Amino acid sequence: MAGETQKDRSDDTAADEAWIRAAGGEMAIRVRSLTSYLEKGGQVLAVRLIEDTEGLWSLWLRLADRPGEFRLNMFHSDAPRTYKDVALAIASIRDDFRYYGEITLATERRSSPAS
Repeated sequence: MAGETQKDRSDDTAADEAWIRAAGGEMAIRVRSLTSYLEKGGQVLAVRLIEDTEGLWSLWLRLADRPGEFRLNMFHSDAPRTYKDVALAIASIRDDFRYYGEITLATERRSSPAS
């Protein structure tokens, strides 16, 4: 709007800026935006943990009022938030994001063939 300064913008508008859509269609949300979303009554519907080839787990979420799946990014970064320990990731999902439903686990790691 004309004459509107950055300071005049609502908190909702500023928080929405952290919702990210990459060129490949991948969507992500930063931890701070997810926390704000949950504080305003938003809800996590589904969670998927994916282990990459290096053994790090990333968190993917489906949200109540937004279509698609969102990768969880770090607080001040567009890099994914990762966990080395799946138990720690699950604890974070329960404690930080108040989700107690089913969690799907998937892996991109492949075991080496037996000699």
